[in-house]
Amino acid sequence: MNKIGVFLILLALGCNPRQEVISETDAISTIEGFFDALDVENTDPELLDRYVTEDFLIYEAGKKMNKDEFVAFASVSDLVASDWELSDFRVSSDNNSAHVSLFNRGNFVAQSETGKIQYKYQWLESAFLVKEAGMLKIKFYFSDNIGMESDTIP
Repeated sequence: MNKIGVFLILLALGCNPRQEVISETDAISTIEGFFDALDVENTDPELLDRYVTEDFLIYEAGKKMNKDEFVAFASVSDLVASDWELSDFRVSSDNNSAHVSLFNRGNFVAQSETGKIQYKYQWLESAFLVKEAGMLKIKFYFSDNIGMESDTIP
């Protein structure tokens, strides 16, 4: 190859816009947004769609669920409060996808006929996120329940 050909190839490669690696902050924000969408106080039924892909899958409670199945599973009518404490994030990413693993403590309050019951769960979780139409979204989520306790609230 002649010098002009090599120069043109190097020039073309140098002019290609470089995509930035997905930041740890963006990946964690997407996970946090996912839980905001699941919160009992969320009144926007379309909020979850901002954080998951159309072909989203989750493995939760020993079951494989798509988005609609998961929403039905997570919709507990007697739930009056929900809160998640997400920690121990580990993020690995490139310019098109990210993998996030984390520890999740969930606290929930449900109203029963005899009073309120508080549930405390612990999960080890991981998620695979992809860029879709310029947005970072969760394509796959895995949740492994490693602890649960409950008690009544006076």
